[in-house]
Amino acid sequence: MTISRAEVITSVERRRRWSQDEKERLVAASLEPGATVSEVARMAGLHVSQLFR
Repeated sequence: MTISRAEVITSVERRRRWSQDEKERLVAASLEPGATVSEVARMAGLHVSQLFR
């Protein structure tokens, strides 16, 4: 899996807004053969439990 972009948070806002396409891409990446949910979550800057939900 390759990362197509990086997000730099410069404001004090803590919550990120994920589009439906971004959510589907992360789930699809976690379902790829040999991928682990933990690895995909870390690469996306998420806590693992957020992707397991």
